[in-house]
Amino acid sequence: MPPELSETDSRIRDGLRQAIERQIPRLTQLELANKLGIKQPSVAELLSGKRGRIPQSLIDLADALGLEIVIQPKAKQ
Repeated sequence: MPPELSETDSRIRDGLRQAIERQIPRLTQLELANKLGIKQPSVAELLSGKRGRIPQSLIDLADALGLEIVIQPKAKQ
């Protein structure tokens, strides 16, 4: 069983799941996997935290600098 996700890691994954749900039409995990060039189970593992962890050292560094890591839409160009 993988170690528990940090609060920051959980918030980022929640933000990613919410972004997927807001897509119109909504992206399936299979469609997202095809865009990424990976298989659907890998997308599920990324979203659940079973793989692709954010390094705790990066989270600690941001915290020490008074920063937080957030997920937000890209600015339109």
